[in-house]
Amino acid sequence: MAGTTCHYGEGRVALVTGAARRVGRVIAAALHKHGFNVVIHCNASKELALQFASELNSTRKDSAHVITGDLSKDVVATSQRMVMEAVEKWGRLDLLVNSAGDFFNTNLDGASEQDWDKLMNINAKAPYFLIQAAAPHLRKVQGSVVNVADILGERPSGPLNIYCVTKAALIMITKSLAIELGPEVRINAVNPGAAMWPETADDNFKKEWLARTPVGRPGTGDEVADAVLFLASPSASYVSGSGLNVCGGRSIPL
Repeated sequence: MAGTTCHYGEGRVALVTGAARRVGRVIAAALHKHGFNVVIHCNASKELALQFASELNSTRKDSAHVITGDLSKDVVATSQRMVMEAVEKWGRLDLLVNSAGDFFNTNLDGASEQDWDKLMNINAKAPYFLIQAAAPHLRKVQGSVVNVADILGERPSGPLNIYCVTKAALIMITKSLAIELGPEVRINAVNPGAAMWPETADDNFKKEWLARTPVGRPGTGDEVADAVLFLASPSASYVSGSGLNVCGGRSIPL
């Protein structure tokens, strides 16, 4: 879908968190290609976000806007401000994509409360309160939410135990809020596998991961973006509370 010329997003606005880099950036670019005006959220990567917005605006005038926010602290206030700024730009909000996330190894012996709070705030608490802030605006337009979770929320990995907990929480947020916000708002999740290796992934991690992936390769940002595009599209009008695994079969017990 990312390579087609369909423009079902024309006149619609999408807020994509963590959209300056990696998968979030690819998702925002794909939504923009399909006609959405995109609100690009970033934290430390403001320069990259502004450059990205400039590129998008050069292809379609006034179609991309940057907002900033640190989702690791003051989560409720930050979420409310971000949604307010997003809505103020174009007067509406049709799609929220919770793509921002943090990822690092923890183990039970060495894990700290700070590790727990940082990962939980960014990966689960922020999506929850962003949905809370966005819900009134999404209801007005029969909008939707796509949460970028992770197959590790279903098939955990020991060295990433806190991260896995946060993504499992995000999967449950998807399901529970789909019940609460339906029928006006649909909420779904995309559960990637190794799509665009994180900077922290070492060779042993990559080898172990691919050994448990039937397709035998890491995924791409475009493959994750295609799943988001589908879930945000009219083709998914009867899909809510679901998780779409984009993991090359990593979800299958081997």
